[in-house]
Amino acid sequence: MDVDNLKDDAIIQQLQINPRTFYRYKKKLQKEDARLHEKQNKDSVKFREAKFHKTLEDGYLISKKIAEDPKTSARDRLEAIKVMATCQAQLAKLTREGLTFQPSLPEVNIIERRESTV
Repeated sequence: MDVDNLKDDAIIQQLQINPRTFYRYKKKLQKEDARLHEKQNKDSVKFREAKFHKTLEDGYLISKKIAEDPKTSARDRLEAIKVMATCQAQLAKLTREGLTFQPSLPEVNIIERRESTV
């Protein structure tokens, strides 16, 4: 009935119930709504935390492949190792503190290679 924007008195009159009964039911409904809202927020935080954890794991694994690839330049392998170490540190921090920190990855210098035309 809240959707109809009715005042409490109008609802009581429409339902033809005792005002004390109405307010008792209303209080129960408000508590239930608050409980459900809190549960949804906790589930949402857990989902975001799990998603972030997976992203860090993926970043670590991709960087590991780059670092272990003999065809990759030494500079790129070193950058990949830095990212691996940062991902590990962020995973540890996420496990220890939850989503209470600002995640950061190291600055990666991308160098464009130009082939010389001779």
